[in-house]
Amino acid sequence: MKQKTIGIDARFYGHAGPGRYTKSVIQHLEKVDKVNKYKVFVTDEGNKLYEPSNPNFEKVLANHTWYSFDEQIFFLFKVLKAGLDLYYVPHFNIPVLYPGKIVTAIPDMIMHTYSTAKGTTLPQWYFQIKRIVYRWVFWWAVLRSQKVIVPTQTVKNEFLKHLKGFSEDKYVIAPEGVDPEFIETSENPKDVLSRYGIKQPYLLHVGSMYEHKNIDGIIKAHKILGNKYGFKGQLVLVSKKDEFSKRIYDSIRKEGLEDKIVLPAFIKETNDESKIVITDDEVVALRKEAFAYVFGAFKEGFSLTALEGMALGLPAALSDIDCHREVYGDSVLYFDPHNVEDIAEKINKFISSDSLKEEYIARGYKQIEKYSWNNTAEITLDVFKKALKQN
Repeated sequence: MKQKTIGIDARFYGHAGPGRYTKSVIQHLEKVDKVNKYKVFVTDEGNKLYEPSNPNFEKVLANHTWYSFDEQIFFLFKVLKAGLDLYYVPHFNIPVLYPGKIVTAIPDMIMHTYSTAKGTTLPQWYFQIKRIVYRWVFWWAVLRSQKVIVPTQTVKNEFLKHLKGFSEDKYVIAPEGVDPEFIETSENPKDVLSRYGIKQPYLLHVGSMYEHKNIDGIIKAHKILGNKYGFKGQLVLVSKKDEFSKRIYDSIRKEGLEDKIVLPAFIKETNDESKIVITDDEVVALRKEAFAYVFGAFKEGFSLTALEGMALGLPAALSDIDCHREVYGDSVLYFDPHNVEDIAEKINKFISSDSLKEEYIARGYKQIEKYSWNNTAEITLDVFKKALKQN
């Protein structure tokens, strides 16, 4: 195939969510594509973190804020100037006036299927306007995309249900993988526990604290574990520091539960309230020493964090939702996320049976063999090739 120029919007590089996805896909595209030329658009933060290993990959500095007019005007000019044959956006926030070929990778439709007024810190009138704009831009991104890459059949089904008028072959499923950086750590795990005042045994949750993550349900289940089943261990909630996690932290302090429920992000000092203050190395260390992983989200697109824990021998109890059933099969214990008694009961199965816990650790190791970022990159590259051939 003749060399083409492909642009990648990597402005999220270095951030959670789409940033981690972007990082992993780029790293593995460098390995699987030795033909095409890539222009990778990064912010100052991404520029510091990302160093291409493939000479065909070139960084382009693009300090333009996502979801902004700056993105739609000045970033658009920068993308146009790059002279791309194909533009890849691992999200839905495309420059709406971009005229060229586009491929997007959209992880979920949670803002369509679950988003409520409770899940925002914005004034309600502004939230409603922003929601209308979001839905239009989302629809436009799908319309303009040659293909939309999604992580699961569950997400594909949601696209087909909620966005009418698009054919099934518009969507390509590319499951995610486990980043090798989330297996190795330079940190001494015991030092990390001491740093944050964490005592074993403890249950671990990693992720944001948006409404659909059901953190309140996990906290209530943890209380039941202590009162009903006699569990003395802590609950460790790893997240970034933002308004949503601060609400949980303030509630814990109000109830005097700081010794039982630990939010590491609020123990380490930082001047940036939105910054991820817990390092990747620290997260790996916490996974290595945890008793079990618990994740009670009401909606997810892929739900990668439990897989990352499984790679370190961490058994998991997850909410019984379509996405989890698809990704995890019989490798985890499932609970009803709307029933805190059931959450506690399922977690207690690990506590009360060492043999059951070991069985699910083994199942987890087997399950992670099904997922690889290299496979994600191979599927993504195949989508690029087909899109470049389309008129």
